[in-house]
Amino acid sequence: MIYPDGFTGALMAVESFENGRAVLHGPGGCRSYHSFAASRCYSKAQQGDYEKYSVPYFFGQPRVPCTYMDEDDYIHGSEHKIEECLPILCSDEDVFNVFIRSPGAALIGDNITDAIERAGYSGKAMAIEESLISQPFSSSYDHTVRTIVQWIDPERKETLPGTVNILGLPISSNDWESALEDLAHLLELCGLKVLSSPGAGCSLTDVRESVAAEYNVIVSSEYCVRTAEHYREKYGIPAIFCDCGAPVGFDAVDEWIRTIASETGRSPDRAGELIHNKREQVFRRIKGSLYTNKVKCNDFTAMADGSVLLPLVKWLYDYLGMVPASVTPDPGTDDDTAAEIRSLLRSIGTEDAWRSDPASRKTDFAFADGHTAEILEITGRCYKGVDIGYPSLTRTGFLPRPIYGVSGTMYLLDEVFSRE
Repeated sequence: MIYPDGFTGALMAVESFENGRAVLHGPGGCRSYHSFAASRCYSKAQQGDYEKYSVPYFFGQPRVPCTYMDEDDYIHGSEHKIEECLPILCSDEDVFNVFIRSPGAALIGDNITDAIERAGYSGKAMAIEESLISQPFSSSYDHTVRTIVQWIDPERKETLPGTVNILGLPISSNDWESALEDLAHLLELCGLKVLSSPGAGCSLTDVRESVAAEYNVIVSSEYCVRTAEHYREKYGIPAIFCDCGAPVGFDAVDEWIRTIASETGRSPDRAGELIHNKREQVFRRIKGSLYTNKVKCNDFTAMADGSVLLPLVKWLYDYLGMVPASVTPDPGTDDDTAAEIRSLLRSIGTEDAWRSDPASRKTDFAFADGHTAEILEITGRCYKGVDIGYPSLTRTGFLPRPIYGVSGTMYLLDEVFSRE
């Protein structure tokens, strides 16, 4: 299993901002994949992009411009390229630029922040000076989002009662835009207004407004613990975490919204009614099909962030009667969540599934990132691979396919019951 690293996490976190542009300080070979991946996870494409960006450092591709370091730069330093590219990068009025070093460039020691200040672009550009490649994707994503919020440094605002920010929803999750819409709707049914979602399509204006929120609500904690702590320490905004993990599957979605409603003093009844109605709809469809018990006792492989893995495994077992055969958390999963997953597996007699080799036996389903799910299916290690996250770079989707919220539950059910 190959996981995206902290270098990729930092680039994707920058690109998660509506006005954010990740600038890769390194050789051109590091750019192509990340430029493509950023475009797939969060498309910002507009007509005329090729002509607009047919300039140095972009070369027709608007996402993740690069300083294109060469062998001379590794010997003599590359600050001249940083100084040369800044006027080009900063010519877009509404865009802020964040320099991320490639692993090789991190060894040279160029001070990007000083170069930005000398050139007079401190209000339009910043740098992540740390090398994050050895960090998990999720914690690097979190660190980068927090650093950007600190750099924007919004002025304190008077708290707006009944408002929240959504944290911990990365653009690397399946169809995050539909997930954001779904979760925001559930919160609205509780009388809560979403001000912003740092790390998930948030604009500069949204970040500045975010400090007026009464609460931060957490989706996947791996992606926002440090960001949430910054909001608490500087702006006094408390974060609401749910013990069940992320809102994946009916039970976890229901518990997630009820936890938030309880902490904010709101009623969960309208959101609970929506979830109940969807449960009833699913029940009728399953009972009305020819394959009522089609998935019962099917086994599965699951690989994901711990906050997703915990509710997913529990829901597949409790709701559909499926049996975990291999369960592997992604790097960055905290010890407490890992212990809860192991306890769950132990309680149902499947502790051997913990971190077992997903390729050691053939299972009915594999819930994993799109790339791994497809490989396991193609190589005959599972009957069907279910795409639940990045990297999933082959399918262009037009229907909602998130994993969070009510619509995420419906997507997972559709994938399970449409096995050929």
